[in-house]
Amino acid sequence: MIEGFPLFPDELSLYQGIGLILINLVCAFISTALSLGGGILMLVSLSFFLPPMALVPVHGAIQLGSNFSRIFVSLKEIDVKLIIPFVFGTLLGSYFGANIVENISPSLGQVGVGLFILYSLFGKFPQLGKKFMFIGGVASSTMSILFGASGPIVATFIKNLNFAPLKHVATHGAMMTFQHGLKCLAFFLIGFAFDQYIFFLTLMILIGFLGTYLGKLFLVSKGEKYFNKVLSLILFFGALRLIYLGLQGYL
Repeated sequence: MIEGFPLFPDELSLYQGIGLILINLVCAFISTALSLGGGILMLVSLSFFLPPMALVPVHGAIQLGSNFSRIFVSLKEIDVKLIIPFVFGTLLGSYFGANIVENISPSLGQVGVGLFILYSLFGKFPQLGKKFMFIGGVASSTMSILFGASGPIVATFIKNLNFAPLKHVATHGAMMTFQHGLKCLAFFLIGFAFDQYIFFLTLMILIGFLGTYLGKLFLVSKGEKYFNKVLSLILFFGALRLIYLGLQGYL
């Protein structure tokens, strides 16, 4: 530990920090093996320990590392033509989100994240073809800054393109890397202090690389039904908890 840069932030004990690192290993594995689910599971896990104002930026930094590792292990499978309009849309959406998020109270943010997770479980996002990737970038990046995880939205945008599993995961990972990178930049520019989380985030990103590698080995659909059922249950109760905590600020 370097003075001014603690191993774990003040709100995390040693055991809680280690627990979150191990959870991130599982989340990175799930994100690669199943294309999505790990990001929202990580968001729910962090919500048990981090203050509302830190939840989205810290989650974004973790997911930046996790998704970059998906690019690293599957670089040749990325559909670059699909990503270019999405990136331009992400730039615009990140600008919108950064200007809105400062005016949203932490309690409202918690309720928004909770409702977003519930919708990702029970709702249906619109399917967009290649011609609408710019719009998809704008919409998903705005929601990403406001509420955290937008992985299910982006995955739905490319689902109907019928990519092979590895190409789907690689392209989705590349899109999310740009989105989370711009989200982190936006929070940095509006004043969020990442310094007290720097060692924690470094450990999370490094363990995320291991989870991504293991997830790639498991990328075939083996066990997908089992994972989806367990994930849905965890995410459902996690979302209810976020909504409850958020509403307490208004009661």
